[in-house]
Amino acid sequence: MGLHGSVTYKAEEMASHSSLTDDFWRVVPDTLDDCGQPMWTCTLCSEGRSYRTRYKGQHEQTALHVSRLQQHEFEKRFPGEDTTTLEREHEARRAMIDDATRQLLAALAGHAGPSNSPAASPTSSPAPSVINWSLFEANEDIMLPLPFEQEVARTVAQALYDRFDSDYEEEERTDSDVEEASQIPEPVFAADHHGEPQGPPLRKRPFQQDDAERLRHWFPWQDKISCTLDVLMHLPRSVFSQRQLDLFLWLLKINDVEDVPSVRSMLRLNAALQRACGIDTIAYKGVLGHNYHVNALDQIISQEMSNPRVRPHLHFYPEETDGEHLSEARQGARWVHELPDQVLTPMLRFDGEDFYIHEPVLLRNEEVCMPVRWFNRIEAGTRVWYAKCWQMEIINTDVGAAWRVLERDRYEVRAEEMLKAFPSFQRDRSLYPHLPSFSKIRDFVDLEGRISSWTLTDPEEGNTWRNRAKGHRVLAFPMWWYCDDTSGNLSKKWNEHNSILMTPAGLPREHSQKEYNIHFLTTSNIAPPLEMMDGVVEQLEAAQKEGIWAWDGQLNEPVLLLPFVLALLGDNPMQSEFACHMGLRAKFFCRNCWCKGRDDTEHTARTREDNDHASVTSDHSVASESNPAGGDGDSEEDGLDRNDVDGPSGSETESAGEARNGKRRGRAKRALESMSDMLSRVTAFIKPGLKRTKAETEEKLRSYFDLASVPDTKTKVAKERTASGIKDTFQQVHLEKLFAACKNVRGHDAKQAALDAAIQELPTQIINPVWRIKELDAHQDTPVEVLHVVLLGFVKYLWRDVVHGQLKNNDVKKELLITRLSSLDVSGLGLSPLAGRTLVQYAGSLTGRDFRAIAQAAPFVLYDMVSSDCYETWIALSKLVPLIWQPEIGAVEPHLETLEKEIKHFLLCAARWSIRWFNKPKFHIILHLVEHIRRFGPAGLFATEAFESFNAVIRAKSVHSNRQAPSRDIARAFAQGNRIRHLLSGGCFQHPDGMHIDARGDSTESPRAAFSFRRCDWRQAGGGPLNLVREPSTITSYLGLDQAWRASNAGKQAGSCTYDKVPRRRIGACLTGQCFPDLVSTYGSREFKSSGRMTLPNGDAGAPGTFVIARTPGRATETFVGRIEEILTEYASQSDLAQEADFILVRMADTSQAVEPYRMPGIKLQAYWHALRPQDLLCTVNVQHNCATQACTNSGTRAVRQERQLTMHTEAAVRHIGDPGDLVLNTGQMRDARFMQPYRIASPSLSMETVLTAAVAQEVDTQKLPARGLPRDMAISGGRARGRGRGRGSRGAGTSRLRGSATAIPQ
Repeated sequence: MGLHGSVTYKAEEMASHSSLTDDFWRVVPDTLDDCGQPMWTCTLCSEGRSYRTRYKGQHEQTALHVSRLQQHEFEKRFPGEDTTTLEREHEARRAMIDDATRQLLAALAGHAGPSNSPAASPTSSPAPSVINWSLFEANEDIMLPLPFEQEVARTVAQALYDRFDSDYEEEERTDSDVEEASQIPEPVFAADHHGEPQGPPLRKRPFQQDDAERLRHWFPWQDKISCTLDVLMHLPRSVFSQRQLDLFLWLLKINDVEDVPSVRSMLRLNAALQRACGIDTIAYKGVLGHNYHVNALDQIISQEMSNPRVRPHLHFYPEETDGEHLSEARQGARWVHELPDQVLTPMLRFDGEDFYIHEPVLLRNEEVCMPVRWFNRIEAGTRVWYAKCWQMEIINTDVGAAWRVLERDRYEVRAEEMLKAFPSFQRDRSLYPHLPSFSKIRDFVDLEGRISSWTLTDPEEGNTWRNRAKGHRVLAFPMWWYCDDTSGNLSKKWNEHNSILMTPAGLPREHSQKEYNIHFLTTSNIAPPLEMMDGVVEQLEAAQKEGIWAWDGQLNEPVLLLPFVLALLGDNPMQSEFACHMGLRAKFFCRNCWCKGRDDTEHTARTREDNDHASVTSDHSVASESNPAGGDGDSEEDGLDRNDVDGPSGSETESAGEARNGKRRGRAKRALESMSDMLSRVTAFIKPGLKRTKAETEEKLRSYFDLASVPDTKTKVAKERTASGIKDTFQQVHLEKLFAACKNVRGHDAKQAALDAAIQELPTQIINPVWRIKELDAHQDTPVEVLHVVLLGFVKYLWRDVVHGQLKNNDVKKELLITRLSSLDVSGLGLSPLAGRTLVQYAGSLTGRDFRAIAQAAPFVLYDMVSSDCYETWIALSKLVPLIWQPEIGAVEPHLETLEKEIKHFLLCAARWSIRWFNKPKFHIILHLVEHIRRFGPAGLFATEAFESFNAVIRAKSVHSNRQAPSRDIARAFAQGNRIRHLLSGGCFQHPDGMHIDARGDSTESPRAAFSFRRCDWRQAGGGPLNLVREPSTITSYLGLDQAWRASNAGKQAGSCTYDKVPRRRIGACLTGQCFPDLVSTYGSREFKSSGRMTLPNGDAGAPGTFVIARTPGRATETFVGRIEEILTEYASQSDLAQEADFILVRMADTSQAVEPYRMPGIKLQAYWHALRPQDLLCTVNVQHNCATQACTNSGTRAVRQERQLTMHTEAAVRHIGDPGDLVLNTGQMRDARFMQPYRIASPSLSMETVLTAAVAQEVDTQKLPARGLPRDMAISGGRARGRGRGRGSRGAGTSRLRGSATAIPQ
């Protein structure tokens, strides 16, 4: 055979000779590895190297060994043939691999041209062509910002490239490299006289950039290491203590990381950067004597305006929808209609003119009006601007013609109709000689016809903000304020920290609840909330008076901001404290209205009862509440309601007397309430009462001070508080000083003199600082907090009644309940499989998330386990919950009417079950939710789940501080976190010319620079820091930016599918083609792939067998419920390349029939199909088997999974029997509630008078029953509070005895 035989020699032929390779290995004499195994050497390669047994196969795959083996086989098969050509072929192949490797590393490292590989020897084969990998486009003058992962790959590639071309012998691979690396001894460093470690000099990698370019790339940091360390130290949920930072820096140094800064230099760097582009932390000496710190509100707002991740989403004007749509706070009545004109955005820039409120405007028809409020509407998909205006008319006066302003309620003018603003008209007044000057405004006529002088502006100057703005925009900045308490400890020991947080109310709904947009203002474990609120309100007042200058990151220009508070959020006790309300245990227990509870002061005779007699209680849930969600609640919030405590209703003096005596007095033995009195009380309870007002509360607080200014009035003031339910804890501290001033003084005149002296020492502001917020009424602007009222209120009460009351001694039914919960199908609910045993066994310690699941599942697990009245109440609640959490409301008034009807129906069902539920004030507070949704938008906007989650961040800051100055340290930590968030988000900041940071992190002291109106003074972080968050990573998840990535990618993933393993086939062979023969003629010769899973536009996962709500083809406003039967994608089409579905075959279902006892629609599949596009599918729905009718049992079993592994253990499971197609649509589904509402079954109408009369009569008869030898508490199933008692007004763990029950006594 000729030489050409070597060319046709195939590598796979070597497989038959693989056994021959063992003949080339020889044991190295007298050489063993560290495990006692022999070492081997390859005689074929003749390298002289030793290999472990495990590395023999690795060596056999090397190019050298393969080429030597091929040469050996060639010589064996063709003895005497010339092997020169074969050797050249092998050498050329190795040269090509070598060159390709060099080019790949060069491309990864970002080199512009080919690498400088060594020149080929004269005897070598021709060099292969250069491979252009086209990974980067290198340019010597432009430095492209790379994502963090690509930058790491580039650095690694450069190091490998340098090592590949290294000529140093010590860098070449040695024999020991073949073996496992031995342990490297830890280096020992000697400290020099400066205290810095000394050791072997580190080999420096040549830096490719000069210092100027490096500083520019990592601005405002000096280099990558200082930037990444600063970010790591101040991430919101990644808290580093100084000791941990020391350890981390030591780790970097011993791993030969270059230029690692010290802890001290990092602290100096942080301080300098904080002065340059951070937020100040301001120290306050509170009026109550406590020290606390507040982060600068104006600087936080300024950063939001210049943050490119926030600014595009902010809204500054109200949006009028005329009742057709409600999904955002800007569409609510409070922002659109109620807020004072002075706090809203005062100007509108239109066609180059700045129009201000309270200034005359000339219209195009030469009429004159006065705008008082700007708003917009969406008309045909376009935002159209409007102004609510007052009319203006010309009147004759002694000094000539002048203007009179006439107030009009609904006088609207489009912005297009406005021609000239105040300055323009004054400048061009000669063109309109028949009109008086706009500076001649004489008087004002209100809606009632009263005439008064014009005082809103100076007619000569116009609106004050026009002069202050200096030609720039003036915008209002609304805020949600939140206050709550949390523990600063990880342990169960309560360490109360009251915190105040803020989030912009101008953000859309999908952004307002993100942790990224929640801002910390202040916290303290010693200062009460209202004392800290005093400092925050002081900052707000200053900002409202002077405005806040900020750089608009979207418009690239300065803007003047006017902040205002849209609402105060918090739990019920905190909102009561804001509103100067005594709380849920007061006689007038509602902070919104004057609803009155039972007044026991006229009917109660207090008697001493035996301690053992009084302590007999049960675990009944109606009267015992636990500390929810980890214990951040308090006694009032968690059920120690006004009528559930000992003593007269709201009797503050009684409890004070008990405290003075040092022991509890006897339990109040209430006199029986007459049927007429009880009926009147409960009838008023389920109706909103007369609204409280800010003016009357302020007047009442002033009367308290007037009374306290007279000697011997302490008791009188206490009685006034009890009678009215108005109590200002902030004012109370100052009143106590007045009472103490004359306590030991004799004589009326001497007491009055002491009082007068004490009054002179009081601060200027002694009333609740919330009342100084001019745009806020704390009674009406503290919306119902649905987390604590509904989930941690109604659902918790009812669930604990089921578990601890009705199933208390029935273990068989409890096990059945556990099985049903664990077996429940949760598809479409967005929930994980339910842990039934946890939900039942720990019913007293569940969280809001657990109660959210229970509210959606209860009707399908309780149908035969509780009384009919109890089950009807659960059904009513399951219909109410989705209405409350509906995020987008279509027709507003019909929706609110339905919501109001369902609330009344739920309350009547609860009353029919037991009138004692109305001992819980939350059953009344829910009535105000309808009005609050109308005023503030959907309830999810003012829900507090996001703020409650933020408590964990505050707790982490507290835990990682030294706790010597918690208010200061926590505030500074959040201020640093705000700086990192702002810089990495690409926010603009003003770079002071006088500040310089050198390489060691030293900074020259310089005050914060005055606001600059020049664009050149505003800068962003360099490309290096921004690259860290350009793509999703660990850092983006810690900063909360991954939520934005998921939101932006949700639309891209809509319709994406996962193909199954079924071979592709023509559409005629698919179910879709059989149902739609027309498609066969259109796509007859084309093949389709089927999918086992797809993503809906809303992010839900759909699969064949999944029930969905979809749009009816040809009728975009109509929807139907159906089941996905098939998902098809045309082979080799654009959809196939994008892996998206082309057709989704959906089988329609009939949902017109109601199913008892669920009161939900049944699902009957029909012989009708639709071939839909992905965008036609709206959401998945939850469907349950009709177990009540089919009498399903828990006789099934399923394997138990432990430690993520299936075991041999089994547990009971529900076995569905009967008709598997007998299904029920779960309209209690909270997710995608707006799509579910058209299918809900209307609740039956109940007569309020009939239900309440029967319920009251039953309660009166129950109260008259003898106790059968048992204490009354046992007869009415009282309960014991099991909370940890860590909140405000707590009475201690397990000691608060409550009265009342939700279960009637068996007859």
